[in-house]
Amino acid sequence: LILVCVVAARGTLRQGPPLRWGDAFTTESMFANHLGLNATLSLYDAAKNRFSSHRDNSWKATLPVADAQAITRELLLTANDRLVDAELAPVRRDFQPPADGQLAVRNVVVILMESFAGRYVGALGSADGITPNFDRLAGEGLLFERFFANGTHTHQGMFASMACFPNLPGFEYLMQTPEGGHRFSGLPQLLGARAFDDVYVYNGDFAWDNQAGFFGNQGMKRFVGRNDYVNPVVSDPTWGVSDQDMFTRAAEELGKLDNGAPFYALLQTLSNHTPYALPEQLPVAAVEGHGALDQHLTAMRYSDWALGQFFDKVRNQPWFKQTLFVVVGDHGFGAPEEVTEMDLLRFHVPLLLIAPGVTERFGSRREVVGTQVDVVPTIMGRLGGEVRHQCWGRDLLSLPADDPGFGIVKPSGSDQTVALIRGDRVLVQPKEQPARLYRYRLGGEPAGERIAAAEDQPQLLRQLHAYLQTATASLLANTSGDRSGEGESE
Repeated sequence: LILVCVVAARGTLRQGPPLRWGDAFTTESMFANHLGLNATLSLYDAAKNRFSSHRDNSWKATLPVADAQAITRELLLTANDRLVDAELAPVRRDFQPPADGQLAVRNVVVILMESFAGRYVGALGSADGITPNFDRLAGEGLLFERFFANGTHTHQGMFASMACFPNLPGFEYLMQTPEGGHRFSGLPQLLGARAFDDVYVYNGDFAWDNQAGFFGNQGMKRFVGRNDYVNPVVSDPTWGVSDQDMFTRAAEELGKLDNGAPFYALLQTLSNHTPYALPEQLPVAAVEGHGALDQHLTAMRYSDWALGQFFDKVRNQPWFKQTLFVVVGDHGFGAPEEVTEMDLLRFHVPLLLIAPGVTERFGSRREVVGTQVDVVPTIMGRLGGEVRHQCWGRDLLSLPADDPGFGIVKPSGSDQTVALIRGDRVLVQPKEQPARLYRYRLGGEPAGERIAAAEDQPQLLRQLHAYLQTATASLLANTSGDRSGEGESE
């Protein structure tokens, strides 16, 4: 009886996570998908989420709605945007990228690197020798030096980078909650509308974070995961295969997609995550001298090696010179230095764009602040053509020269501390405590210092609160899609 109850509660006999709502989302019909859900459990989950004290965040009604929307629109809309459906959605707009910012590319490959902390990336100032391959690739592309993850968990990195929605207090595991069933204005919707083929290649089980359910509901069609590998170099029955296995399979899958239609792909690594799926015979030297971080940094060095092998393998493929590669960390991790009480090194990650003509047009380095919600609009700007979207970020390469950029970040879990990063300053707002402003420095000698008083601190605080309030309201109202009738569940 106990065994029956356990199996019934999990909904499956598989190792790893129990059934997610995404396991029922197998069609393009939202109505049919909802028929497959457990009605009683869905009602319970909805009620639990609705009345949870964790969901009772401080930013749902901080400002008058009209004021919050106006401030948020001022943050997000540029001269290249035209607001549409203003009564229905807060930041839905038609984005017309500048013609001179378009690149001669037709495909997009996003590579989400597990725990790829900017603190240990050589191209960002580290002298530890952990990322020689990424550093070499950075010499070919455009590297953003002040780029941050929206959260500190892979889950948040996925939906921010691909679905273009921020990490909000109370909604940190959005892809697993009822609100995750909404349609978002992300890469799957925007490129699916342009008839792009797609593939998502991952080392692990797509059920862990409900990736197949979430991204399938957003419009992705093809998924290659842990159970699809034949004779991998490393195979952990619970965790998955190695990064070199993933990248080898990814190269094969991308070659299959090169059949006339444009394509986009998400390649997600895993080896640089405990318990570290690494080969017994490492192709790189183990890291020493960093104490408790030695194993983590060894895994990061291995992931970097696998990344380099992938680029060496695909560099001569016919589709390579028609492709925009976006290499981005999903989040960082703790380092001996703690930069401000927000611990910015847990958020600091690289963003690297590699494509024909990118350095000639935009240079090789940018200091503008960005976060993962800026990835999708930055991609759309390079592809060119008008696009209607409701991304909660901006095209980082079409901003005015005097715009320092901004980003709003929050740690994973129940900690509702949030922060607004703007230029070289960060405003940290713990829940129900006074906000504090800091000046920060990244690179080889990261540090932060408190700023006692600043004239614009009240303005920064209003921007932070307005953005969080407006995004939360949009999520709860299910108005986060790219156009009327397509952003809402049927």
